[in-house]
Formats: sequence, C-alpha cells, structure tokens
Amino acid sequence: MSSSRRKGLRWLILISLLSLPVAAETTVPISLQVELLKKVVRFERGFTGRTGDHVTLLVIRKAGNAESERATTQLLAAFSATNDFAGKPPTATALDYSTPAALKAAIGSSGAQLVYLTTGLSADMAPIATALEGVTAITVSTDGDQVDQGAVLGFELVSSKPKIAINLAQARRQGLDFSSDLFRVARVVRLD
Repeated sequence: MSSSRRKGLRWLILISLLSLPVAAETTVPISLQVELLKKVVRFERGFTGRTGDHVTLLVIRKAGNAESERATTQLLAAFSATNDFAGKPPTATALDYSTPAALKAAIGSSGAQLVYLTTGLSADMAPIATALEGVTAITVSTDGDQVDQGAVLGFELVSSKPKIAINLAQARRQGLDFSSDLFRVARVVRLD
C-alpha cells in the first residue's frame, strides 16, 4: 500500500473514531483513549524512531486518589490487551507520582516514549511540564483540561463526542514534532 493511501486510511480511521458518540460519560472512556492514542502517536514524526522493538509506557498515578487508581488499572488493562501499538508491542508500568524531578528520572531510566498522567495531578501539571522540557516522551492526560496546564495530549468530550486536545507549545518544548494534519481534528492549545 502506498504512503498516501496509508495516510488516507489513518485519517479515515481517526475521523471515524472521533465521530462516535459517547453516552453518559463525563470523560472519554479509557479504552477509547487508548484506541485513539494508537492512531494519534503516528502523527508525531519521531515516535516510531524512538521506540525500538516495543513501545514503553509509564502510567503515573496519584497515590491515595481513587479515581487515579481506577484509571491506572484501566490503562494497564487496555495496554495489556493490545499487542500492536504503532506497529510494536506495548509495555506498560505504573508509577506513583512523587516529584517532577523523580518523574523525569523515571522516564529517563525506563526509556518511556509515552507518559500517561492520570487524574489527581492537576496541581502538579505546571511543574511537571517545566521539568519535562527537552524530554521527548509524549505526555498524555486522561483529562483534556490538563492539556491546558501542560500535558502534551489529552482527550475530552465535546457534545458527547471524543476530541483530541494538543498543547503545541509544550510539545515543542519537549522536542516533539506533530504533523499539522492532526491539528485539523484537535483542539490546539498554543500557550507560550
């Protein structure tokens, strides 16, 4: 299949997923977030080159926060249920959040390409974003509001439909290079 046909097929799949209504939810269900993320990471130009033979994911939870624990459990289950993430098998590990410096060190030592930030970290998002400048891991939030606070990607509900949110300024600070094709279907945050 030609490169342009693959690109067109990725667009069709992404648009199809984004047009699905989500009933009676206040956030995008974790299983749908993972399916969307599998498509979205392909729009980051350097992602597949950084992954090696598998995709490494850290799920960051806030200890003592029930919603964060629930999201962590769901994320680990969703990632273990898939054997193909951007063409490679994923490896997911949970980590309790302590400090931005400890998070940066954990990303460095694990070689994680994806860092999923669960609920309960809103107050820590700005220091996390600052600490991760220059770290080429995609930070993803389970809550689209955290994208406004410093996560690179997130998912939110708009009129009961999932929508991608991307913090373009933070993506650039972290050395990430997303295709402008993604911006057509995402809410783009341009905070500087």
